[in-house]
Amino acid sequence: MAGVRPLRSGDPTSLGSYVLSGFLSEGGQGSVYLGQSPSGEQVAVKLLHTRYAEDERAVRRFLREADSARRVAEFCTARVLDVGEADGRPYIVGEYVDGPSLQRQVSTEGPLRGAALVRLAVATATALAAIHKAGVIHRDFKPGNVLLGPDGPRVIDFGIARALDVSQSVSTSVVGTPAYMAPEQFLGEAQPASDVFAWAGTIVFAATGRGPFGFGALPVVMHRIMNGEPDLSGVPDSLVPLLRAALSKDPHQRPTADRLLQELIRGSAPMTAPPPSMPPPSVPQPSVPQPSVPQPSVPHPSVPRLGDGASGPGGGWVSPGHSHPPGPGSSGAGLGTGPAAGVVTTARKGGRRLLVSVSAAATALVVGLAAWAVVRLNDDGGRTPTANLVDDPAPSRAPGGYGSGLTSVVRPSARKGGTVRVSSQNLLESTDPADMFTMYSRNMVRLYGRSLTMFKPAPGPAGAEIVPDLARSLGRSSHGGRTWTYKLRQGVRYQDGTAITSKDVKYAVLRSMDPGFAQGGLFFDTLLDLPAGYEGPYKSPGADTDRAIETPDDETIVFHLRKPLATFDQVVQLPETIPVPKARDTRADYKSAVVSSGPYQIESTREDYVALVRNPHWDPASDPNRTALPDRFVFTYGMKGDEVSALLKSGETEMGGFLPDEEYAPILADPALKARADAPVTAVRTLAINPQVPPLDKVDCRRAVVRALELEAVSKASRAVPDQVPTSLVPPDVAGVRYADPALSPRGDKEGAREALERCGRPDGFTTKYIYRELPGEQEAAETVRDSLAKVGIHVTLDHAPVEKFHKEFGGVPANLKRDGVGLIARSWAPDWPDPYAYLPALVDSRELSEKEPSVNLTVRLPDVDELMDRATAEPDPTIRSGLWERVERRVAEEAVLVPTTWRRTLLLRGATATNLHVSPVFGDYDLVTMGVDAARS
Repeated sequence: MAGVRPLRSGDPTSLGSYVLSGFLSEGGQGSVYLGQSPSGEQVAVKLLHTRYAEDERAVRRFLREADSARRVAEFCTARVLDVGEADGRPYIVGEYVDGPSLQRQVSTEGPLRGAALVRLAVATATALAAIHKAGVIHRDFKPGNVLLGPDGPRVIDFGIARALDVSQSVSTSVVGTPAYMAPEQFLGEAQPASDVFAWAGTIVFAATGRGPFGFGALPVVMHRIMNGEPDLSGVPDSLVPLLRAALSKDPHQRPTADRLLQELIRGSAPMTAPPPSMPPPSVPQPSVPQPSVPQPSVPHPSVPRLGDGASGPGGGWVSPGHSHPPGPGSSGAGLGTGPAAGVVTTARKGGRRLLVSVSAAATALVVGLAAWAVVRLNDDGGRTPTANLVDDPAPSRAPGGYGSGLTSVVRPSARKGGTVRVSSQNLLESTDPADMFTMYSRNMVRLYGRSLTMFKPAPGPAGAEIVPDLARSLGRSSHGGRTWTYKLRQGVRYQDGTAITSKDVKYAVLRSMDPGFAQGGLFFDTLLDLPAGYEGPYKSPGADTDRAIETPDDETIVFHLRKPLATFDQVVQLPETIPVPKARDTRADYKSAVVSSGPYQIESTREDYVALVRNPHWDPASDPNRTALPDRFVFTYGMKGDEVSALLKSGETEMGGFLPDEEYAPILADPALKARADAPVTAVRTLAINPQVPPLDKVDCRRAVVRALELEAVSKASRAVPDQVPTSLVPPDVAGVRYADPALSPRGDKEGAREALERCGRPDGFTTKYIYRELPGEQEAAETVRDSLAKVGIHVTLDHAPVEKFHKEFGGVPANLKRDGVGLIARSWAPDWPDPYAYLPALVDSRELSEKEPSVNLTVRLPDVDELMDRATAEPDPTIRSGLWERVERRVAEEAVLVPTTWRRTLLLRGATATNLHVSPVFGDYDLVTMGVDAARS
């Protein structure tokens, strides 16, 4: 039970008569705990999320349906022991099985072979027969719902999918995991034969590491299941006939679970032909070219998709919910969290033979999935015709090598066409340029929106250069840097053909001030000379804003600042300057109807999905920065990290963002995958040293801490990709001259630390407290810091807090830190763009420090630093300005109040079919505006 974690703050300590002792996992349905029954038996208890308690009818239905699962005989199943409710929230108690899921086992250790595979087939068929004997349909049989316990395989989650299918507002509901669903389930009909189909898919996965119809986007998998033949290559010959029969399109032609078991027991599945009761399966010819099932690029990929999650830590119930990444453990509990995203349809059941095309099946889906059905993905069934491709040379086949995307363009190509697929663990922030600030949103928005300026889409240092975009040139500065004038390019139009004017840019900036936009206006509202209390045109319609922004004609826009800012060109690259026509603004609903000014326009969007198509009125002659090679972009949000990794590895997505830490080691251990990887520095982890807590109120005591830090060990702590050992507070991708702090040492300077202790009057060392956030890697880093300081006599007591409480109470409020005697505080920060102005002020400006409120700056109270920053901000000469920022770094280092501990690296994996790939130093990810796709290979 190594994966069992302590109960979290807010977790219950008991449910009914069950005492809870540990947290196992969390998924889309609820939280799972290790518990103990009144008789002392270990159990797994799943407490469903609050949303399941909002409908009393749904609760009653859950309790009734879940209770029926208790009738299942205990043959290779994990028993359902009890069901109940606590404070209106249903819970279910199951037998605790201490073992990994089949999904996890195959993904990490590889496919099963020989007798082990046959034993699994027999045990799971036995379980399925017992489930059906009790009158229960599983509805979500899959590798994640098979646990490999010490006494053999156990099937879990039987009947729970039905119990949680509580929607009564549609005529039919489909619940399951698409890669293992039978054809009839896509039209809302589940029957015992559907479980047989899913059983066969599970055995194929166990034997090969992939599903019989592959993995990928929902319409692609649906098409394969509806129209294609299963890929049984790699399955032992003795099992192929039985599995092929079980994967028949027609449920009447599949064997029953009892028949599966009989054939398997008869002699390791010697069935050479379907029996009379099972005529050979009839596989219709598809109405569109049949897609090939992509082969994984590594021997044993982790390939769950759309809710097929691996088991979580400890009791690891399947965690298909997208909001929580899977834990690092591998044990399994006796119940699963069920389907991740129940596929809801409004289709009428159209007869017994459900041999339909993917388009007919997709038509049956409600709006939540309708957008998927119309997207033409890079699958053979929906590829952009090659006739639409330009006759450019094929992209270079030479591999770029590990890290090459940081400094060069990998697989350059001028080929047009195809669809770039972007898979993301992040939730969609917004498509409205006024309401976005995260790097992944700002990377995406440049495809359909043009700011006044932009960072040059190029790898390496060139990517930190600011260039004109919607503006003809960079801004003209006057009045000592307080006034900035821009001229718009001529002939730039919206997607409807209307001309873009300077008034549209002004309106866009002003609307971003509205407090209803959580992210917009964060720079402009403090920089512009706006009236006091201005809250945008919706709430302050009569305010005089000409004092802040003037538009003397349709091509000219003039910004008036409160204070000089020499790098205002970098501010106007933010999405807030993407033009918005006032007549088309629908306020909060504008995110669904954004008017494009870039090469693409929004075709459809929902909370986890965006599809972009070409803007017919974009003129490449007016846009020197964007290549606009693909015909489409498709973004899918809220996915799990292992899902994204699997798609990248198998070549079924072009871009996947930052990968979870647990993916680093297997990728770097595989030469083919490592050659497709890049690891940019994206943030800085720092250690704030509190001068308000004795003896750290003495500068030499603080310097002793810095000297003693073994930064190489800290950078390697718990990381498959070691973070880069820092040499300065500002990370390497930020433009300008950096101050190389001589006190920073990869292995620590013990002698220098002891000398500093002598000077501060503590030759034998001292004791202090260290607080860190409950985030991956921070405990390991804190322990490494503690151990390195202990070598010179500085003894550190560690404490930690959840992220929100850390920032709001324990670790983010200077007065509380002083009160509690906390001397060392773990922090992390990243530049908004690669310039010191967008990085240092929040960290080291004493005017940004709030003693009694949450603050980014906790320890730097240096008036001369404030004065240096004011001078740097206003200095127009880049060389002089860079020197001033270097002096800021030097002063902070001399006072030893904030020290970098790591330059944090994140791992990216290039999609196998993506072209023109390079890492942007602005976004820390692959630059979308120059990316293409090899449509011939996708």
